[in-house]
Amino acid sequence: MKEILEKNVEELSINQNAINTLEENNINTVCDICKNSRIELTGMGLSNSQINEITVFLQLQGLDLKPNHAQKNIILDKCLARR
Repeated sequence: MKEILEKNVEELSINQNAINTLEENNINTVCDICKNSRIELTGMGLSNSQINEITVFLQLQGLDLKPNHAQKNIILDKCLARR
């Protein structure tokens, strides 16, 4: 799991425009993506289809985005605790 969280966004098989937008917003790793909610990603300029593409990738890895409300990302916290 650690390798996935440390993976650079440039290595992901997602839309290049989405990668560029993530990098412009200092989102450089999968771990950085997981620290954001759909609302936060939308605020960065990502489209719903780009966010869906990212979400599918994360879920296939057993990860998810931060919930849209103030709750912690429990899945991410568990992964980081294993480091």
